Amino acid sequence: MQNLIVYFGHDKNIMRIVEKYQNDYKANLYEIETTKKISFFDKLMDSNINVKRCPFDLLKYENIILISSLWSNKIPRPVVRFLEQNTGHIKHITYILYNKNKKDRQIEFDRMDRILNLRRDKAYYVSLNKQEILVRVYNR
Repeated sequence: MQNLIVYFGHDKNIMRIVEKYQNDYKANLYEIETTKKISFFDKLMDSNINVKRCPFDLLKYENIILISSLWSNKIPRPVVRFLEQNTGHIKHITYILYNKNKKDRQIEFDRMDRILNLRRDKAYYVSLNKQEILVRVYNR
């Protein structure tokens, strides 16, 4: 069974989370890349940001694990773009969202499901402290 972790962002916190789940799932990695550098203004205004096409056939993966932080408590526009580009190309998906302020935004899980037209398998929120990654399961 092949697993793929798709992640957005490469700050040290996201990379800690990616590393943990890569070990747990024995997964390959794919980073969502934008076609241009993202400015603070792009984040603030939720600008339309394009992403490079994923070079993998996502249907060959049994599980896709999507890891991302939130921008102003919302899914980042590049993640939305990735989901839009790959609607119909994903069999199973698990969401793992990191939010620095530790405020859970369950509505974002539903939003991603609507974009993909697919019901997620699992959804988690994570927060970090110096020693460990704290996981909160979202069941609905």
